[in-house]
Amino acid sequence: MKKIFWTTFLALTVTLAACSAPTATPPPTTPQPASTPTGLVLTGGVVASAEAVPAMDTQMSFVLSAPVSEVFVKEGDVVTAGQPLVTIYSPDLELAVTSAELNLQAAELEFQYWIPARHDRPPERRKQAEAELEEAKAKLETAKVDFTQTTLVAPFDATVVDVKTQVGELAQAGQAVIVLGDLAHMQIKTTDLSERDVPAVQIGQTAKVYIEALDITVTGTVTQISPVSETVGGDVVYPVTIELDEQPDGLLWGMSAEVEIQTK
Repeated sequence: MKKIFWTTFLALTVTLAACSAPTATPPPTTPQPASTPTGLVLTGGVVASAEAVPAMDTQMSFVLSAPVSEVFVKEGDVVTAGQPLVTIYSPDLELAVTSAELNLQAAELEFQYWIPARHDRPPERRKQAEAELEEAKAKLETAKVDFTQTTLVAPFDATVVDVKTQVGELAQAGQAVIVLGDLAHMQIKTTDLSERDVPAVQIGQTAKVYIEALDITVTGTVTQISPVSETVGGDVVYPVTIELDEQPDGLLWGMSAEVEIQTK
């Protein structure tokens, strides 16, 4: 019984001592200046997140399904407008061109026969031969145009960003096989400029652009305001395009950015 009493007494004493001990006061902290997470020195303009995009880009596909016969480029190649990129094998279209060429040769020979003016060669037959010749020429041009569907050519000077096929594979109609981008002329496009802020934005306004990956700030000008909204996370936004005054080294497609558009 005495043992229990003394144990209880000691526990109560320790508890009272702990309660009566002075509480340590933490040392005062020095307030830190607020940092700008975007890296921009804001001046009261409209601020939005953005990303770097090519001035022009395209995903190229064939209009018909056929096996790939040749791939002339690889990822990273720089191509010029009109340069062949990929071809597919379509014997039907190739045969149509050959057939049209033979028909044109026959029509030309027929027309040459009826050209000399003779009493046994009536002029109306010469006119008919001439009409047949023109028709043969038109059919050949049509066949050649159809045959161009077997070759994809670069629509503008660009860099090959992705090659999605190889020789022997079946290229499906409408399925992208080549991705091109004009990486020499990058632009900045906003991704979350709200419908509340877009009325203050106008083409020609200047902007500051902070490229996060490069940790630099560059300048540019608003060149395009989308007339059609997009929905991002439930918010209505309007993409705005900014053309850079000078493209910094190392700027890549998809890099994140923060922009401030000077609206005043």
